[in-house]
Amino acid sequence: MSRNLTESDIARIKELISEERLGTFRSLTKSDDDAIELHQATMMLGGALMSVTGIVEIALRNAVCNQLRTDFGLPNWLRQPPRPFSWASLEKNNIDKAEMQAQRIAYSKLNNRDKQALDTDAYPIGVPELISYAKLAKTRQKNIKVSEGQVISQLTIFFWKRLFSEHYERTLWKRSLKRVFPNKTYSRANIAEKLEDIYQIRNRLAHHEPVYGTRLIKIVDAVDFMIENMGSRKPDPESPLAKLTLPHREQLNSQIAVFNNTFDRLIKHKN
Repeated sequence: MSRNLTESDIARIKELISEERLGTFRSLTKSDDDAIELHQATMMLGGALMSVTGIVEIALRNAVCNQLRTDFGLPNWLRQPPRPFSWASLEKNNIDKAEMQAQRIAYSKLNNRDKQALDTDAYPIGVPELISYAKLAKTRQKNIKVSEGQVISQLTIFFWKRLFSEHYERTLWKRSLKRVFPNKTYSRANIAEKLEDIYQIRNRLAHHEPVYGTRLIKIVDAVDFMIENMGSRKPDPESPLAKLTLPHREQLNSQIAVFNNTFDRLIKHKN
């Protein structure tokens, strides 16, 4: 970034990103203007990481959905899975929340006439006179039919990584999800560990927290693992997912190089 920062610029920037946030970087760089530059480098790196991990998450979600839809033999396998299988309470709650969110989104896209048309099912004997708008909207939303795909799109990576937890080893992994990662040298625990790394570090990225050092190494390793092993019987650096993510990974590698150069220039020579 430009180094032409005046004292006034620095003071204003500190207000914009907060003294506390900048302090993390200043403890490394020993000056405000260097701290601002390092902050910007981490933000650029974070954006590149989010791009790659976002595609990996989408690919994982669809690979899992396709496999479970096939193995369960039901189009509505998520909300009505075949017995004796059942979701743990945590996953059931996440599915219910995702359905409500899908209904809210669908409701927001309706015009007033279509919203009022929902009252026939929501209030068969008529809308109460003194009902609040918030309660009216919430009751209307419950009567919107949303597709399985609409619900799936609202589930986060937390849900998908939970399907590879020990709780589902017998019911999902052994019967189905090991086909998503068919390399027999990897166990469910291996997949779960990589997904946990992506989940934890993506949470940091979502809250605009810096990711470098050990965290950066772990998330790049986990992403590479997913790209090379999803749907492959052996690690394949030329997999379809590898080709899909290639421009994003090239951008990520470029940002990693920029960050490392910035980090070395601003920090290492000061220690």
